[in-house]
Amino acid sequence: MLRKIALAIIVLAITAAAVPAQASRNDDLTGAAAPTIRQALAQVGLTMEGCTFDLSDRDFYGGDRYRLRFFDTLIADPWKIPAYTPIIREGAFAAAKEGSLSKLVQAAQTRLNGAVRLGLTGDVMEPYTTKLADTAVGNHLVASIKALYAAEGKTMDASEATYFAERAAVLPKEVSDAAALYFYALPDVLAYHDAAFDPVRTKLQMAQLDDPARELLKWMTEEEDTLQGSAAIKRDVQLSSLSEYLMDNVDWGYLNTGATLLALVTEKVHNMLKAAQPVADYEFTFDTPWGMVALNGNAANSYGGSLPYLLIIDSGGDDAYQGGGVSYGFGNPASVLIDMSGNDAYTCETPKEPCFGAGVFGYGMLIDCAGDDTYSAQDFAMGCGVFGTGVLLDEGGIDHYSAISNCEGAGVFGTGVLADASGNDTYDCYALSQGYGYTMGAGLLVDLAGDDKYTANDTDIRYPSAQSKDHNSSLAQGCGFGRRGDYSTGHSWAGGVGMLFDAAGNDAYSCAIFGQGCGYWYGTGILADAAGNDSYHGHWYVQASAAHFALGVLDDAAGDDHYFADMNMAIGAGHDFSLGFLVDRAGKDVYEAPNLSLGGGNANGIGIFWDMRGDDAYKVAPGTNLGRANIGSRGGLRDLFLNLGLFIDTGGNDTYPPELAFAANNKMWTQRGTDETNPLPLVELGVGVDAEVALP
Repeated sequence: MLRKIALAIIVLAITAAAVPAQASRNDDLTGAAAPTIRQALAQVGLTMEGCTFDLSDRDFYGGDRYRLRFFDTLIADPWKIPAYTPIIREGAFAAAKEGSLSKLVQAAQTRLNGAVRLGLTGDVMEPYTTKLADTAVGNHLVASIKALYAAEGKTMDASEATYFAERAAVLPKEVSDAAALYFYALPDVLAYHDAAFDPVRTKLQMAQLDDPARELLKWMTEEEDTLQGSAAIKRDVQLSSLSEYLMDNVDWGYLNTGATLLALVTEKVHNMLKAAQPVADYEFTFDTPWGMVALNGNAANSYGGSLPYLLIIDSGGDDAYQGGGVSYGFGNPASVLIDMSGNDAYTCETPKEPCFGAGVFGYGMLIDCAGDDTYSAQDFAMGCGVFGTGVLLDEGGIDHYSAISNCEGAGVFGTGVLADASGNDTYDCYALSQGYGYTMGAGLLVDLAGDDKYTANDTDIRYPSAQSKDHNSSLAQGCGFGRRGDYSTGHSWAGGVGMLFDAAGNDAYSCAIFGQGCGYWYGTGILADAAGNDSYHGHWYVQASAAHFALGVLDDAAGDDHYFADMNMAIGAGHDFSLGFLVDRAGKDVYEAPNLSLGGGNANGIGIFWDMRGDDAYKVAPGTNLGRANIGSRGGLRDLFLNLGLFIDTGGNDTYPPELAFAANNKMWTQRGTDETNPLPLVELGVGVDAEVALP
């Protein structure tokens, strides 16, 4: 399917429209700059409220039933973006600092119309902690396992029961009780999981697929079709139709309730283990119908990948993991891995095999508390959800994450979260990762500290882009992506939400085509960096750009930053009824920009660029940039619809290319469209302003 994705990203023209929207409630910064922005827009007869699309006309040309309300809210009023983005970003930071898996899950699922705020009106853990506090129970781990078997209609034979009781009796009480709390809560988690999938079980059984989950993952990651002709069409139709049926009929409320409950339970178990005194070495394994239970002490342990795991608790040592913290199908609907310390290696070399904080038709959660860790996988890992929820939280150390696709905070028909609390970390991928949201999906990557490096590989061309075969389609680093079918099968799926939030450090972001706050086909991509001297490097559709009814946002709050793009559509650019909005709030920044950038609008898109403060350098050749619009074709409906390029610089002693004399410090300008023979002065609007504004 990755090959299909690359082919799908073909720049096609679709008509659009714009009429004024309701006035927004702006933050202090936008409010302070509003008089200057309004004065600039008035030069072309436009207001701030008019910087939007007519959504009803947009729906006429390409509406999609999977479109998210979050997308609609921001696309309808662009001036909400500089106000909302920092609040959303800080909420994710607070959840990560707290080490709260449940709040991280909510931070992603809120963007999917489907967050469940368990605990809002009471203590969700109280029923389970009450059981754990019952002193009349001899061994809570034994009691909780028996309760789980009974709730799920399973039985232990006499020898199993004896073996389990004997082994459990010698475990340290701190570990035994923490595991018991997990098992006391697990029947409720599974009940919500079952309720979520009950409406689709019959359909899955009738799908005539040996393993529907595995077939879907394989289909989603195919680089080349193994079938040809009508056989390929039939298989594509079968799995596409099955995906639509699941999206329409899975009970997302129950599914997300189970995810949130398991996240609350996992963080409670995690906190119990952190609060415990150092424990003696121990070793415990027991196989259950839902996966292996492995509880180990401070030795350097190895966990194979051939067995599904229901629970792993490891107190210390430099451990080697090939499995754990991943659910895969109905036989292993939940899996939790908690590693307390050590320099651990998480390695999965099998393509298309979910691992390490992945939830595929279920819930997979992983917490690593300390140590310099390495995570290496192929696909569907490190915070990935596919019709489920996957979370990875790493609380300490200098960590390295390496993956191919659908990893490092990726939501595909589900929720994927990766949060890292400290260290100079490196994140490597090829595509569909690092804060990536596909249809009905939210992907979130949160990093709290350190000089981090985010790379979407562009030297090994594995997924050549339709824009340039010399570069990969990255779809990473805050990217929302959808399936466009108006020129193929007629089955389009609106994109999801991809978010990358970095709190501190001098960070480096590098990708190829599509990334760094980018959207495609009703997708929303947001990259928000809160501090540090950062560098952004990409080629086409990067750094707050979007194509085909989509939204791309990049918000950099501080630091002397360097932006580089060399091909097209970048640094605050919108194409074809899309909005690209880049905000840089402070610092001495350098912008090396291509055509269609720095407030460039193309084919009835809106591109907004706003540098708020600092002495900045703009390095750009003449083109559709610095506040310019280009509709392109003439004689159709798009001649009636808004196309806007808006450039704003509200502080500092800035430098512009001498050949672009119209742009200068303390100056306001307008630009005509690129087709001066057949101008469209009422809808092809280009505006720029450089002014000194006293921002709070």
